[in-house]
Amino acid sequence: MSLPVPVIDKKKSKYILITHCDSYLGRILAIHLAEEISKHDKKKHWFVRAMCKEKTKFRKEFEKRGIEVKEVDYESQKMITEAMEGHIKTMIFNPLTDEDRLVMEAMNVLDVARKKKIGYVVMVSLQLDQYGKWVVFRISFIQQYLYFWTKMIESKAMMGMPIAQTDNLETVHVRDICDCIAQAALTKKSMVWDAHVYLKKRVYDLKSVPSFTLYNITKSLLDSLKEDGGKVPDVHSVVLTEEQMRNYLKLVARGSKSKELTHLLDSASVNLPPAAKPGLVQNTVYCLTRLLFAQTREEDDPNWYPYPDDLTPFSIELIMSHFQLARNPQWMPVVGRPTDIRDITGRDPIAVSKFFMNNRRRFRGNNLI
Repeated sequence: MSLPVPVIDKKKSKYILITHCDSYLGRILAIHLAEEISKHDKKKHWFVRAMCKEKTKFRKEFEKRGIEVKEVDYESQKMITEAMEGHIKTMIFNPLTDEDRLVMEAMNVLDVARKKKIGYVVMVSLQLDQYGKWVVFRISFIQQYLYFWTKMIESKAMMGMPIAQTDNLETVHVRDICDCIAQAALTKKSMVWDAHVYLKKRVYDLKSVPSFTLYNITKSLLDSLKEDGGKVPDVHSVVLTEEQMRNYLKLVARGSKSKELTHLLDSASVNLPPAAKPGLVQNTVYCLTRLLFAQTREEDDPNWYPYPDDLTPFSIELIMSHFQLARNPQWMPVVGRPTDIRDITGRDPIAVSKFFMNNRRRFRGNNLI
């Protein structure tokens, strides 16, 4: 949805500053917050400012939505300082890697924010020491990443992950992330801040409840595919090695027609029965029932679909770290509450089973990758 480009009065303008808007989550947050601000009559002088790398490909997309773009070199404090000019109400700080250079870039951003006296900071899955009034939203495996599994599902009828069949994978829907962060960014009366008036710091765990095992994730997918009627092949849950999973994601990032990708899936599915292909009658039934059920689905906003090039080396390692935590839950102590999303948004979080049910068409053809 394109929003009218605002006429900005610099003296009255207030900004929500979002760093690293070239990333999948940064891009989604910028678009979501711009749309939320447009719904508030009392926030006509509020705007989203997106910090991006130089020569970002998203400039036109952001500007047509009324989002101000600041291209920066994160190693330059001068450019970061210029990007933080004006009245910044809240800074939303995106996750970075543990790579030394990128950690230094993160420290540059936070150092400038401290000097500019930005009072409220929302950090996404990152904890740093003493810094004003801040909250951390700790993000689980984003359900929308499962769109990257469509090639595997469609060609081999398998859901493969490097976890045991009984390991629990914590997930979260991107809408729940956006709604929680919007609550923190758009009103200081939100319980996000009131919950720790004296402590001024808190970590929230954003995850759907309950968590699902690999077996149950696959069963939820299969149940959703059967919902529209017609016969579908059984989808098998498959335990992959870390190397197979990492290589699959790297190949998806390059494009779905790769011969290497086909070879990888062939080797990973060697012990599975061949995936059945639906015949003409089944396809006809599917098309008809898809029309009948179209009005009852709450499909994802197209803005939420990830692009193959969102699978950067960092994003792939972030996904792999979620699988490592699923295998070793003791590595991640619980600091928030299982009701954090409901407490902040006033509604239950979206479970991965509902994600599959609402978006089943995306896993049955016309894949994204």
